[in-house]
Amino acid sequence: MDNNVILNPLELTNKKILVTGASSGIGRAIAKSLAELGAKIVLIGRDERRLNETLTSLKGGDHFIISGDLCDQGIIKMIYEKAVEDGIKLDGLVHSAGVIPTIPLQQLKREKLRQVMDVNYYAFIEMVKHYEKKKYSNGGSIVAISSIASVQPEKCQTIYSASKAAMNASVQALAHELAMKNIRINALLPGMTDTEIVVGATEQLINQQFLGLINPSDVGLATAFLLSNASKYMTGRNLYYDAGRFS
Repeated sequence: MDNNVILNPLELTNKKILVTGASSGIGRAIAKSLAELGAKIVLIGRDERRLNETLTSLKGGDHFIISGDLCDQGIIKMIYEKAVEDGIKLDGLVHSAGVIPTIPLQQLKREKLRQVMDVNYYAFIEMVKHYEKKKYSNGGSIVAISSIASVQPEKCQTIYSASKAAMNASVQALAHELAMKNIRINALLPGMTDTEIVVGATEQLINQQFLGLINPSDVGLATAFLLSNASKYMTGRNLYYDAGRFS
């Protein structure tokens, strides 16, 4: 047994991890938690200024940013090419990029449906397709940041919950294919997390989580668990991280 796993089960020293949606919210918190555990982070997002803010907040060095729109397949290829320019392949992928629209049924237009699926689901599939290639990674772990809304949506979350439910199902299917490449893949389903997105959430909604709002840094630690050797026999799982909402 590896003594490092016993002493520090979330050991990620010198692991090179690509994190999407790293310019704010849960994605930023995940990047910070992984850096605290010794990982080298490749920060991905559309807002270069905010990515740089994340970069300056990270512990350690050797982190860098790549800005781009994940709805553009050409941009995704560019991201992976830049990520391994230093000759070091990736050890992990965290896909946290996404949008959280709340749209009533009669306002759900087909173009909006496409936009949400592009960001929340299709971009995720493209990121995984590239990660699988041996020139970009050599095994490792993929963590899809889903949502508890994928299994218990609230009012007006029709397209958001559907996009995350598609992610959950794909994680289970992809586990079969990716295992042959020595790649694990799991989804993390956080409940309401204390970020700017939940500002204005009703007390009734918050009270559904017996343990209260989740600290974003704790979502980062749960993500670290799924990236680390502490979960080396887990793949194809949808892990609830809901502060007791389903108790």
